[in-house]
Amino acid sequence: MGVAFSPGATLGRGDLDIFLTNAQGNAANAYEITFALYYVDPGSLNEVLIGSETRTPVNPVTGEYYSALMVPPSAEAGDYRIRWTLKEFSNSPEQQVVQEWAVVASSALEAAVYTVGQQSMIDKLRLLLRDQNPDKYYRFRPPEHEGDVGAYNRVMGQVWEDAELLEYLERALDWWNMFPPETEALNTLDRLVKIKPVWRTAVLWAGIIHAATALQANWIVEEFDYSIGGISLSLERSSKYESLKSSAEQQLDKATEMKARTTKFIRGLQQPKYGIGIRSSFGPYVGRGVLSPRGFVG
Repeated sequence: MGVAFSPGATLGRGDLDIFLTNAQGNAANAYEITFALYYVDPGSLNEVLIGSETRTPVNPVTGEYYSALMVPPSAEAGDYRIRWTLKEFSNSPEQQVVQEWAVVASSALEAAVYTVGQQSMIDKLRLLLRDQNPDKYYRFRPPEHEGDVGAYNRVMGQVWEDAELLEYLERALDWWNMFPPETEALNTLDRLVKIKPVWRTAVLWAGIIHAATALQANWIVEEFDYSIGGISLSLERSSKYESLKSSAEQQLDKATEMKARTTKFIRGLQQPKYGIGIRSSFGPYVGRGVLSPRGFVG
């Protein structure tokens, strides 16, 4: 599920939208673009078309389109999809992009509200992982040679949910606080953001490590090699997340070194056991002392 709305909500710019760019990465309008809404039947997982199959989106600026509609107050809670059908030029092949969204009760939306510090760190981690809006940014490009069969079945959504990223960030903060010197006082994301915002980047790197490790574990289960009749098939993706994790670990190692070097901490000055000692310009003890060790009173 990408985003969720409550029954009766009015959707506009910034909700169910798509951004188009050409092969050069510049914003570009489509020659033709429409969208359709579908309800995903939880029993069969089949899509049920809602209304017209060729709805017209709003085009506020070049390359940006959004669906202006209202979720009916009687809308059934569950998973929905919006299918964008577009053509770059008049003679271009028709392409489709699918976004997932949901209708949930208002109480469920309220229960998912995070603090300002938590939401800020979740958003930053999602940006670093390039997972902020994977289904909104679509680049016109020639069809992949192996993607023709699934071209109309591709569902693009966020890889990590907010709750997952929050868990990774909290574990990352625990990890960061374990490195010397001790910084146990910064035991929540809100305290980190408010008291020591300069350390946010280090915690985000640690969050990337946890996120990549979790996804790597998923893909390890799905990996396989198969060969029959001279035709082989291999699915292996965990190594890509291993590379991502290794890069993040290198950045975190550098950050922990700097933490030990730049954190201010006070080391207690040893004072004489008795009331008379060697005079020193350091520390709070400034009583009259003896100028040479020879006359030192122990």
